[in-house]
Amino acid sequence: MAADRARLAHRPPFSGAVLCGGESRRMGRDKATLVVDGQAMAARVAAALKGAGAAEVWAVGGDPGALAALGLSVLPDEHPGGGPLPATVTALRGSVHEVVAVLSCDLLHPSEAAIGALVDALHAASPSVLGAVPVVAGHHQWTHAAWRRSAARSLDALYMTGIGSLRRAASGLSLVEVQGIEPAAVADADEPAELPATLRGVATLGASLHRMEIPDIDVVELVRQRAAGAALIDVREPTEFAEAHVPGATLIPLGEVVERISEVPTEGTVYVICARGSRSAKAVEHYRSLGIDAVNVAGGTLAWIDAGHSTDAEAPRDGGL
Repeated sequence: MAADRARLAHRPPFSGAVLCGGESRRMGRDKATLVVDGQAMAARVAAALKGAGAAEVWAVGGDPGALAALGLSVLPDEHPGGGPLPATVTALRGSVHEVVAVLSCDLLHPSEAAIGALVDALHAASPSVLGAVPVVAGHHQWTHAAWRRSAARSLDALYMTGIGSLRRAASGLSLVEVQGIEPAAVADADEPAELPATLRGVATLGASLHRMEIPDIDVVELVRQRAAGAALIDVREPTEFAEAHVPGATLIPLGEVVERISEVPTEGTVYVICARGSRSAKAVEHYRSLGIDAVNVAGGTLAWIDAGHSTDAEAPRDGGL
């Protein structure tokens, strides 16, 4: 504890921002104001930022009235609905200090130590380094990063060229990768099943099904199976699919899995993929309950990309499995 206090006392001032503008379609309600352990999710992240030493904390985007009622200062998103990239630019432009920690509002276990590690890494880096991003289990956590305020110009310029993804924009900048961050510190809740059990009040696919063992493969095995002609279903949202997907995958968003069951082959094995593997696991559970030999792709599309495999970026394909 004494060491932590000493680091906090010597840490240069920085700003904090909580991204609150997501549509939360998979959650079914505004995640920023969802209460976890007696406190709204956005407020929990803001508290962690302050605990790490943030001299100011802003909520970016979201419902201004609801966020203000939580005691948060609100910075209107310059591009509402544009996603984390323009929201991050808004946060950087609105901050007083040169270093800004920008975190998503849906972190399950926001960590002062993780925030501090990012801020310290960026302060220690060369001024030409524009950001510090955690790399956990091989994945860059783009909405749990520290940025120099000067990164706003580069990020905004890329956004204006039509790049809508923070991952794509940031990957071309000079960054420091921070290892050793605990996975729990960057875990987020994209959907109700990832919340603590007491909070799963929104009906989700498979909620009434008994839990079953979900078979899975990694992306190395997926390459072999695809080469052999196996079918692949992507259950992400159309916007995610259009940005980047495994070549030849067919889009059936998780919310349409039940109604589009007739499009799924009943002979042979069907592989199912999402971003990281949680949504696809739910689809696999549903398919297997109907007797379909479905297998989850562990790590999802992000693991596919991180392994260096090519992706397509195009409009969704309808059917054709």
